[in-house]
Amino acid sequence: MSMRIPKPAAVLLLIAGVLLLLSCKNDSYESGDSRYSYLRADFCMMHTSDKGAIDYLLIDGGDTVRIATPVKLNWAFKADSVYRALVYYDVTTRQMFSATSVLVTQPVSKQRAATLSSDAITVESTWEGGGYFNVAFNVKTGQTDEKQKAQQVGLVVDTIIKHDNGAPDDIYLMLTHNQNGQPEYYTVRGYLSTPLIKNTRYHLLNQP
Repeated sequence: MSMRIPKPAAVLLLIAGVLLLLSCKNDSYESGDSRYSYLRADFCMMHTSDKGAIDYLLIDGGDTVRIATPVKLNWAFKADSVYRALVYYDVTTRQMFSATSVLVTQPVSKQRAATLSSDAITVESTWEGGGYFNVAFNVKTGQTDEKQKAQQVGLVVDTIIKHDNGAPDDIYLMLTHNQNGQPEYYTVRGYLSTPLIKNTRYHLLNQP
């Protein structure tokens, strides 16, 4: 037997501009040469030292990578903290090449999401890793001479199915997007993660 119940409202965190997420929050360090053959990309939690520099990575797969030369980012600078990111690094020298911020958010209920926009957004992929349900998505953006509002992305709970036979609960989510008047000249990619709930399976309804 199963039943459908709404999930209680939770806090929705909004992207501070998808363009900002993928440009200002994507820091590169070296141009690289043949060492790119050792380049690796991993989703992880970046740890900052007491001086606010990235000193090690907690890789989703379970490994810990200590950065040979700690680096400072303009968006991950709070001392002794962790930030979710997609990081490119050299597996032999343990040098970081780049880091892209990943939005960490909690879903909201349908009732709270009634006024959220459903502008166009393309889901590239979903996966579980690092204790998160992760989404890679594409949106359109562009630059103008006028000041622009930030685009907004979030998750909404559509349905939760609870089972009384011990099977994992099933939670069905919708990825929402508000273009907020930004032009749609070209495509950029963003990433979103939401913490996993124990004994729960996650499904994204607008996944192709």
